[in-house]
Amino acid sequence: MSRSENFSLFAIVDGDDVGNKVESRILANDVTGFVSTSEMISAAMERTADRAARVPGVMVISTGGDSILLQLDDDSVAELVDVLEALQRPGYITFSVGVGGTLQQSFIALRMAKSSGKCKIVIHPDC
Repeated sequence: MSRSENFSLFAIVDGDDVGNKVESRILANDVTGFVSTSEMISAAMERTADRAARVPGVMVISTGGDSILLQLDDDSVAELVDVLEALQRPGYITFSVGVGGTLQQSFIALRMAKSSGKCKIVIHPDC
């Protein structure tokens, strides 16, 4: 049995308003600010992925830009939610999270989190 067969859920972590943060630097023609903002976002997402990976029953599948894809087992949901909530930094960087039994359900839950105010973790109703 491969390791991924033990995992029944997916979680998508996505930075909130990251595009706006970066675009404002571009529109201001602020190269230094652009680089600084990009590095801050990358570092924050790397810390988030690293911390999530330390939760038993959680595996990082992919990271890129301001997004992280996780696979997890049912027993790790509560601890992962606690960890992710503790990593939120309003005024600095926040993220929304969608958890579901499929990648599609995770994305739907993510959209629910984003559309209900961001900086939220939503578990798909069918889970």
